[in-house]
Amino acid sequence: MTDPNPLYGDACEVCSTYDVFPESALRDGAYGITAGYRCPNCGHVWTCGWQIVPGRAIPPEPGTDPRIFHPQVNAQVHEQAAIARARKHLSRGDSA
Repeated sequence: MTDPNPLYGDACEVCSTYDVFPESALRDGAYGITAGYRCPNCGHVWTCGWQIVPGRAIPPEPGTDPRIFHPQVNAQVHEQAAIARARKHLSRGDSA
């Protein structure tokens, strides 16, 4: 069976551009990622959480080179990954 979404593509909610691929991603535990996107048409930036699909390429971790990694995408990926970690800890009853 062919993977219908081999690169964790998403659609822009602002201009409805399809097949926007993540610029970077951080692992969210053993089974998930938080991916960061920037629309090539309108410049909108967003994140999305995905369950890791075996065999599917995981986007690179955010980097510091602004020619490759957009600073706003990096910031949102790190922020959403931190929020996801906090939710997991709080749901287990751990103190923050």
